Amino acid sequence: MVKGTIKEKYGIHIRQLSMYQHTYQCFQTPNSFFLIVPVSHFSDEELAELYYMSQYLQEQSDPYVSVFIFTKEGELTFEHEGKTYALLKAAPPFSNRAFSIGTELAEFHRKGRGYPYEVKEAGRIGQWKDLWGKRIDQLEAFWQRKVHTPPHEPFDKKMIESFPYYLGLSENAIQYLVDTELDDKPQAADSGTICHQRMERNTWSSESLIRIPADWVFDHAARDLAEYMRHTFLHHRDDFNRQGFRFLQEYEQITPLSSFSKRLLYSRLLFPLHYYEIVEGYYISSESEKHYYEEQLDYILSDSGYEQFLNAAQEFMNMRAQNIFVPPVSWLGKGGL
Repeated sequence: MVKGTIKEKYGIHIRQLSMYQHTYQCFQTPNSFFLIVPVSHFSDEELAELYYMSQYLQEQSDPYVSVFIFTKEGELTFEHEGKTYALLKAAPPFSNRAFSIGTELAEFHRKGRGYPYEVKEAGRIGQWKDLWGKRIDQLEAFWQRKVHTPPHEPFDKKMIESFPYYLGLSENAIQYLVDTELDDKPQAADSGTICHQRMERNTWSSESLIRIPADWVFDHAARDLAEYMRHTFLHHRDDFNRQGFRFLQEYEQITPLSSFSKRLLYSRLLFPLHYYEIVEGYYISSESEKHYYEEQLDYILSDSGYEQFLNAAQEFMNMRAQNIFVPPVSWLGKGGL
């Protein structure tokens, strides 16, 4: 039991374990909240960078940040049943009824931009083009093999038929990103900040705004804005239809977006990350998990709304702009799957 390991390594007695956001094991003491976070996939260097980021945000008086707790031996991590974990400590979660995700994220990014140290292992700023290119090349090579090696399962057939469309969208995203970097200039607010690997709808909520360093990367703020918008549109469509781009308006009340930011954000929305994650997830998942990915692929292939979403995002970001900041993509809305 992990309870025994934590008692041995930290001297903390756990009365009851529960789950935080269906993701991390957690427990509480009278004054603190603790998260048990798997970190086997991080290098020691990346963990050290995440540790220093969390310390920095704590120094900036961020009330929600969780920080690494060292073991009695002074280690950043501990082993349990062959896996590596870190213990993170935060203030107990409390409900914040005045919670505004756009405002909170803008403040989080504002603090993160002041981070004074170089970030290498957890850094993603300026790397999107190369990372996307690798992802395209890998899936295209896999697609070619699938095309030429029948028989095909139903998922294979859908992937084979759909990939050329998403390849085209991906290449458009990279070209859009390249054009942005050639045609526009970053402003002060475009410097790197602490972001999330995937900023989703449930990353923060009015019940708990805990910041978890294991979720972080150092990148341009447009990463979080795009992923939050994408996730809301794909998985919380009713909310998106009601609220539209209010999230972005709330964010800009704190930090107005430069034209460079808007174009970067749009290039990331153009890149169909959700498609890649579904296809990649299916082929590395166990048999019991495959049904989830099959449902997800069916959902996005039967939904023609993503192109309309991209058009709406482009139009919204150009509202009140004297010049066209975010150029349209001419073929969007003129066909698809």
